[in-house]
Amino acid sequence: MYDPKKTKLYKETLGLIARSEAKKRGYEMPQGALSVSMTFVRSIPKSFTAKQRQMAIDGELLPRKKPDLSNFVKSTEDALNGILWQDDNAIVQGINSKIYGLQPRVIVDVQVINNNKF
Repeated sequence: MYDPKKTKLYKETLGLIARSEAKKRGYEMPQGALSVSMTFVRSIPKSFTAKQRQMAIDGELLPRKKPDLSNFVKSTEDALNGILWQDDNAIVQGINSKIYGLQPRVIVDVQVINNNKF
């Protein structure tokens, strides 16, 4: 399937960063069903007033503009295949959010689900 240039660059960059961090932290790829939480921290627009900026920092103002949260999630799942999980089909539960912050980043938390739980 075709990825737009920006999406391809995002996946490649995220993959490189994740691979480096996983190696540095001694991360071992989990086996089994996974619960994954992703938080996408977006830059605060320069056009925001001081009040809007503070509201964004406090979590009172959330990014409701494109890209869509679902697009971020799918691109991130694909980018992290073979790095944080063998394949994204192992993800059976997810909690995802898009917020503003002072430092743009992606926060990913991976947990193995006890198969007896479901």
